[in-house]
Amino acid sequence: MRPREAKVDDRIFWKRRSFLGENISNGNWIIAMILLLSGGGALRQGWIIAAIGLGIVGALSFVWNEAVAKTATIVGVWLAAGAAAAWGLSLACNAAFGMPAIGHVIGLIIAIVGIVMTID
Repeated sequence: MRPREAKVDDRIFWKRRSFLGENISNGNWIIAMILLLSGGGALRQGWIIAAIGLGIVGALSFVWNEAVAKTATIVGVWLAAGAAAAWGLSLACNAAFGMPAIGHVIGLIIAIVGIVMTID
């Protein structure tokens, strides 16, 4: 009887099956951790709503269903982009006009428009 050879997973690390679940790829875990860390950064800045959104999306982005993971990842990326834009624009608007709220509103608009455009 011939010994059984274990099949070697030769796919790239991003697409490779994770040890934590057969249907979960390593890419899902990496993106989930980035989103959860972004949520922690938003919470530290005092942006509670953005932190809750990034936390939920980060938790959903490593679920077993690939479609839910991809959708949650897209929404999370837009939330993170909006939060980053809000932070950067608030600094710029505070320096230019003395009104950081303008930057916060523009960042919120970027996140909402990005999510709506992606869904449509």
